[in-house]
Amino acid sequence: MVIGSKPEGGVAACYRCVRIYARRSRFVTRLTRGDGMAFDRRTFMGASAATGAAVAVAGATSSPAAAATAPSKGSKTYAFTVMGTTDLHGNVFNWDYFTDKEFDDKAHNDVGLAKISTLVEQVRAEKGRCNTLLIDAGDTIQGTQLSYYYAKVDPITARRGPVHPMAQAMNAIGYDAAALGNHEFNYGIPVLRKFEEQCRFPLLGANALDAKTLRPAFAPYSMHRLRTPHGRDVKVAVLGLTNPGIAIWDKANVQGKMTFPGLEEQAAKYVPRLRSMGADVVIVSAHSGSSGTSSYGDQLPYVENAAGLVAEQVPGIDAILVGARAHGDPGVPGGRTRRPARTWCCRSR
Repeated sequence: MVIGSKPEGGVAACYRCVRIYARRSRFVTRLTRGDGMAFDRRTFMGASAATGAAVAVAGATSSPAAAATAPSKGSKTYAFTVMGTTDLHGNVFNWDYFTDKEFDDKAHNDVGLAKISTLVEQVRAEKGRCNTLLIDAGDTIQGTQLSYYYAKVDPITARRGPVHPMAQAMNAIGYDAAALGNHEFNYGIPVLRKFEEQCRFPLLGANALDAKTLRPAFAPYSMHRLRTPHGRDVKVAVLGLTNPGIAIWDKANVQGKMTFPGLEEQAAKYVPRLRSMGADVVIVSAHSGSSGTSSYGDQLPYVENAAGLVAEQVPGIDAILVGARAHGDPGVPGGRTRRPARTWCCRSR
């Protein structure tokens, strides 16, 4: 198993395997680690990377252990690859705007969509573009002077305003879906709506609801159809979940406009619906930590770092891409990490 490795390009990566078995026109999913061992529902693998640099890759493996779990002779197998990023925080390039030079840290991590694009193209070249999905777990349009400039100085909301550089870059790379992060709301809902309009992929938030109607304010999920050589397509659902803490952290921007219920409740509502719609695989992209703790105590009835609870309590989920700092994790000075945590929470089915 490779966790937090540093492949060519310098961006940390994490590899996972997703295999789809077709037997008698039914698909059965099995998630395996890089060493071929199946995950159980309580297994969580975590790694940290510099802000904007985290990339989690779910890809096929050819290890002997994985081969041992292959279907019987005569059945058909289709493998596809899921790539995930999180906490991009306005980083298009590997550039430090404070020092006005290339970004570097003690671990010599790199950041930014330009670096990520190189890795994505490498994976697509190896696996085939039609056999891959690329998703994000939020916190995209805040965090650098570049993102501030296009929110406040030359705002994308202005008449004939510019296209946000993050939208341009993510469109060019070819993202398939992205969950909302709490920092998406820092510059107000109009900026977020304009960014959403400029993206050629959906921004997902099943637990971001209109405060008056309690209906989803953003698309809750997206459905993706992958064509197989076996005469039956694979339907992959991506469910997006954001952080309930938005109600506190961006109260001035969202009060009376949006409400943010718990991740577990909304996942329990939507996952069965996605399965009934024919989803063969359900992936959750959640802007939440996995510790089960909250930095805001009892100010809200919903857990901040709830991705682990979602994995434990909601059946029918195949994998969870976890983004966001674990704000309330014990042992972290000030309740905050300096680098965004990135975790896959997987279970075998």
